Amino acid sequence: MFKKSLIKSTILLSSLALILGPNFKNTNDFILVKAEGGSPTYSSSLTTNINLNKTSNDEIRNYYSSLNSLSNEERSKTNLLKNLKPILQDMNYFSYDAVWKIYEITDREWELSPASETTYGTYDSTSNVINNYEYGSSSDKKNDPYVKTLYRNKDSNGITVSDAQIKEWGSHASDGTNREHIWCQSRGFKADSGAKGPAGTDLHHLRSGDGYINQSLHNDNPYGYVDKTSVEKDGKDKQPWLEGNYLGRPKNSSSEDEGNLVFEPQDSDKGDIARAVFYMAACYNNLNGKGGISEFNPNLTIVDYVYDAKSAITSTNDTPASMAKLSDLLEWHKLDPVDEFEIYRNDLIYNNYQHNRNPFIDFPDWVDVVWGNENKVASPNSDTIHGSALNISNTNIKLNIKENNTFTLSATSLDESDITWNILDESIITSDKTTSKSGESVTFTALKEGQTTIEASATIDGKLIKVSCEVIIESQFVIETWMYIAVGGVVLVILIIVLASSSKARKKAKKEIKKQVKKQVKSKSKKK
Repeated sequence: MFKKSLIKSTILLSSLALILGPNFKNTNDFILVKAEGGSPTYSSSLTTNINLNKTSNDEIRNYYSSLNSLSNEERSKTNLLKNLKPILQDMNYFSYDAVWKIYEITDREWELSPASETTYGTYDSTSNVINNYEYGSSSDKKNDPYVKTLYRNKDSNGITVSDAQIKEWGSHASDGTNREHIWCQSRGFKADSGAKGPAGTDLHHLRSGDGYINQSLHNDNPYGYVDKTSVEKDGKDKQPWLEGNYLGRPKNSSSEDEGNLVFEPQDSDKGDIARAVFYMAACYNNLNGKGGISEFNPNLTIVDYVYDAKSAITSTNDTPASMAKLSDLLEWHKLDPVDEFEIYRNDLIYNNYQHNRNPFIDFPDWVDVVWGNENKVASPNSDTIHGSALNISNTNIKLNIKENNTFTLSATSLDESDITWNILDESIITSDKTTSKSGESVTFTALKEGQTTIEASATIDGKLIKVSCEVIIESQFVIETWMYIAVGGVVLVILIIVLASSSKARKKAKKEIKKQVKKQVKSKSKKK
């Protein structure tokens, strides 16, 4: 009985290994893996070799790749914030004093102070790196670049660049620049000894800001649209280049309001501020319930009512500190889309300092994933980067022609322009169409082994824009398939051994059967 059961089991295992085995190789299809990451690490020194290169789309997608294995539910709503936290907190942070020096790079006006004009350091145009850079200080400004400063309106009528821009950034006074905490320190992480990291010195919300607006209008007040009939302070009353910044009663009030004042920045800063606030809610929260909340690493959330800003609050493991006003911040995100300065600043922080990113600059649509009414899901591999004019669903494809010789791509254009597709080597790949609508899928068929590029292009605002996908076609069996074949072979060998070991028993049984047959024949003959 044992041998019979073993033979049946062996045959079944062999059949499964040889026939069904390859179908089970993509185990990630049904195993959910939580995003993992590090924790903030203090750094006492600043890099002196400044990488000025922009981060590629592939690298941006790869940065968030740990989200890909999560379920749709885990990549939506506040679950997305929870799972972004370990990615974002794998970061370096610096002292509060070091921030002044970092602004020379992250908040620099690159058109007014190009890298080629760097005095204390050597700019290599080939690598786009400033080598041996020397940072300044309030007493020794060294390179002294122009710095882009929040709340300063350089486009006001009659305002010159020298009026609106800050060059002598060492002037840390009410008429100069401040280290502006976009998420106010009093809302969850103000330390008695002054601002400390990671939250207190986090560059993604710590911007160079006009000192007067920071201290007299923003202060600890929540953000929101101001009712222009009840303005308490108007920036232009201080300086003409501060026009557009207001402190006053909220235009959009709520029955839950606890306070009666909000701060509204100029339009060109609204989106930057909103995305910085969204970042803070993603990087600093306790949505995973693991605790460890402190004044340096707080638990933050965004609410849709005006809070009372008269007293500072702290956060705990169970009670987050709030920032407002969510509905207005969501409008600001749309009103003032991601621009080149934000994108480049995000890259400079990532490449040179904190080594983490603001996901809402990289993927603006993720704001709707978290706070929108629709059931949207974050998909780092395919979501639109930077809200750019043209995006392709995949930038790298590796295909085994013996397993699957077709795949699909789509491209999206912001103005819904038609997409034109071009395959650089049509002997390797063909497609079912050469043009498509924005977002429409195109099917590609692999013909043979090789490597080529697929281009998607569209004319947007009179400009031809191209994006591409690199494709590698292989023809050999993948390792996983051979593993199943090998397992099947081993199982068959075991079966043969089992069968061979019982051959003597079969021969003996055969002789006994013949003997019994002869006896029956003789018995019948005698009876006749």
